[in-house]
Amino acid sequence: MHRSDRANAGFSLVELVIAVSVLVMMTGALSPALIRYVEKGRERRDAQNIEMVYSALTGAMYDEIAYDAVRSRLQDGIYSAPIAVSTLFMQEDGFAEAVKLYIPTPPRLISREARGERDDYEIMIGIREDVDRNTGIRTMQTAVWAGDQEHSAGDDYEAGVLPESVTRDHR
Repeated sequence: MHRSDRANAGFSLVELVIAVSVLVMMTGALSPALIRYVEKGRERRDAQNIEMVYSALTGAMYDEIAYDAVRSRLQDGIYSAPIAVSTLFMQEDGFAEAVKLYIPTPPRLISREARGERDDYEIMIGIREDVDRNTGIRTMQTAVWAGDQEHSAGDDYEAGVLPESVTRDHR
């Protein structure tokens, strides 16, 4: 009877300590890989958001009211300075309203690389008018990138033809 009581007694303290220490070692070994996996997912999401904004800008340019709103704000062939998407969403002109039809809320950058070293990069847009010298045909070129008015987070976070003022200081 003494022996059967011991068989049902459960785990000893030493066995529990060993089991917990094995779990801690496994967690420590797997954590960096998991963190890298999550960050790669965030980077892919940022790249998709930039492509989505680029598609929205391109689609909005087909709207006549939006196109006229952009043309009315051109100065030396450029639609203001590059602006953040969040700033565009605060405007109420025909172009901003057309973009809002495609994207109801402004996307944010979530990966460390896209947000930049100082964590201050945003999704930026730039629009410029290009005139073909031979035919005189006017076209609008749009660009979207993660960065600020003068910097880009890198090729992975760019769509369209970037303004010449945006330097590529890849990290």
